[in-house]
Amino acid sequence: MINLKVSSQTNHKDQQISLVSLEKSINGFQTGFLGVWFYNESRLSTVFALRTQLGFDFRFEGVGQFESAGPNDDFYGILHLSLSPRWYYNLNNRFNKAKSVKRNSGNFIELFVVSNFENLSFTDNERISSLDQIKFIPKWGIRRTIGKHFVYEAGIGFGYEYYLNETSRSVGIFGSGSKGNFSADIHLRIGLDL
Repeated sequence: MINLKVSSQTNHKDQQISLVSLEKSINGFQTGFLGVWFYNESRLSTVFALRTQLGFDFRFEGVGQFESAGPNDDFYGILHLSLSPRWYYNLNNRFNKAKSVKRNSGNFIELFVVSNFENLSFTDNERISSLDQIKFIPKWGIRRTIGKHFVYEAGIGFGYEYYLNETSRSVGIFGSGSKGNFSADIHLRIGLDL
């Protein structure tokens, strides 16, 4: 008869790593350069989250895409709706170095899918034509918590924007006269998790 003895030893460090996970759900609002946004970030797994965001991007006519319309003092807001799957890739490293991972503090890679609806903008200037669009932008970013509820985020990415209203554009830095265009997105925001 053969006896087989199996023993198991659990490493305390391994137990801690398995406990590192994103928050189940975070709601809050953020503000940055020319905008304000309300968001929800919902956990899909221990390191993947889905971020939905609704807000207004504020713009001045005569800057960027509207240079051809001529300078004007008109300031207006455009409805912004985005959906972004995020991968927080360094949570375990931060935790093992005794850095905070609360409120999803970490570095992330996301696919930023955003749509702007200018026909839902608020302005009294009728010269601004609609530029409804959807953008697909892979981004890298960081999210950090200060104190209990204050957060800041920064991110950068490059992708493509497609004009939904079948209007071709040939203005702006990357204007090509086509139905779509190269797009860059940089953000730096501060906010409050509720």
